[in-house]
Amino acid sequence: MPAPATTAFDPAVQLPHLRTLCDVIDRVIERHEPILRTPAPAISSWTAEQQLAHVALANELVARNLKSLARGTGALLVSSAEPVARAIGVLAAGRIPRGQAQAPRIVRPPPQPERELLLAWIADDRREIEALDPATIVSNGCFVPHQLLGPQWLRFAVVHTRHHLEIVREVLGALGAGDAHAIALPEI
Repeated sequence: MPAPATTAFDPAVQLPHLRTLCDVIDRVIERHEPILRTPAPAISSWTAEQQLAHVALANELVARNLKSLARGTGALLVSSAEPVARAIGVLAAGRIPRGQAQAPRIVRPPPQPERELLLAWIADDRREIEALDPATIVSNGCFVPHQLLGPQWLRFAVVHTRHHLEIVREVLGALGAGDAHAIALPEI
């Protein structure tokens, strides 16, 4: 069931969801490290590790966008724009359709992410996400391109991270990880 619109974009609701998803990422890495690099092409062209690297790269940009929006300054900020209605609908519904979009080049993972670098990206994201203050994630008339999102970037991070963790769960399940189905993802 989609999240009601009143909570779907509430930073005080979404930020704890994102922090919970960060916990899930940590548990996935801890429990499934030996098979994260193993491909499961019937599920995805990316390995579970590449899915996690993509999420880490995307969440780094989300945190930067949210900080720019909070300051009201930044190279990417635009004003007098309207968010893309289809994107807002997807975010409100809480589901990204599979296989209908390609990741922007800047957040595509390398073919084999270096483990230490991936762990550093994830740790950096965690620090940035923990530092976010929901009170600063407000609509100030500014937006960041790529669907022209404003404070909705936080909801994007939640929906996008959960989307890729669902794929990670499927990849791990296809590889025979018996506990992959137990990767608990919060309702958003």
